[in-house]
Amino acid sequence: MHRFADGTSAVCKSTYRPLPRIIVSYALPNQAAAFVTSERPAQPRIAIIGAGMAGLACARYLQDCGFRPTIFEKSRGLGGRLATRRTDQGLAFDHGAQYVTARSPHFRAFTGAAIACGAAGYWRPVQRVGAATHTEDWVVGAPAMSSLVRPLAEGVDVRLARQVSAVMRDGGQWRVEMADGADEGTFDLLICTAPAPQAQRLLGAEPAIAGVLGAVSMAPCWALMLSFAAAIEAPFDVRRSVSDDLAWVAREASKPHRSGPGAWVIHASPHWSLRHLELEAADAARRMAEMLPDVFGFLLPPVDYASAHRWRYALTTSPLGRAYLCSDDRTLFVGGDWCLGARVEYAFESGRAMAEAAAETLLRIPQ
Repeated sequence: MHRFADGTSAVCKSTYRPLPRIIVSYALPNQAAAFVTSERPAQPRIAIIGAGMAGLACARYLQDCGFRPTIFEKSRGLGGRLATRRTDQGLAFDHGAQYVTARSPHFRAFTGAAIACGAAGYWRPVQRVGAATHTEDWVVGAPAMSSLVRPLAEGVDVRLARQVSAVMRDGGQWRVEMADGADEGTFDLLICTAPAPQAQRLLGAEPAIAGVLGAVSMAPCWALMLSFAAAIEAPFDVRRSVSDDLAWVAREASKPHRSGPGAWVIHASPHWSLRHLELEAADAARRMAEMLPDVFGFLLPPVDYASAHRWRYALTTSPLGRAYLCSDDRTLFVGGDWCLGARVEYAFESGRAMAEAAAETLLRIPQ
């Protein structure tokens, strides 16, 4: 992916066919639709923290309404926990969210359009004998999990490797400061899609918001990315468990448009991850790999790649119970999957709900 000097990424310019506006917006509200075609003397400045599903769904809706949001993302890529790790050996691991399912009309429209434009595909793995069968379609990004969100970023100002360290009120606006000391100036509206504990720390100066965020809880997850020197003849592509220390084992090559038959992703259970939260990554990888022979039930070939990643805030265990939070003046919005539960779809729905509410606020700002 090409990145400009200021961190902005040029996304999907040659890889994907553009997604239709319907994927996020459906029919735009009458006022927002009028904004798209109106002549405005000045654009309101909008800052979005986080380029995961919630932040990108929010930005896409606002962009389709004619606004020009700016996303600040601390990592080097899009997607948040819809993440893909690529190695120097040519391997790729979807080490975050493993798949998505779609229940709401809006998210079904999004996943359907993503599949149609080549950014996603259906995953129908062979599951371990005796495992509960799933009745919903599993959808994954193609050729990587992070591909699922990239069409949402088309034309959006996404600034990667830009970690927001502080936000503060400045008159009737919001000042955004970066971890490297840079001051991005002031914004008319601020939308934060960080995990609830991180948002709570960032927004400590807003006690009404920070206090509510304290009721949200999220569990961690250690993820192991592992490749064997030779393909193994496992009788399954996916093994799930609600009781074992290793809760998820998946063969990467069973997903559409993947290669590398020896690559596997393993997720530790929330309980194991919490007990071993502060391990060094190499130690976590070693301990998880030592449990694998019992999972597969036979002697495994040598490992030629192993790396662990700690997701400190991986799984929502106590959600907020509503789609987002906002300040009394409706210039600050806070949301993400943690608002509604442990599903990627909930991040999408939260982002879209914030965008709808934010658009109403922005349309009231004098120009």
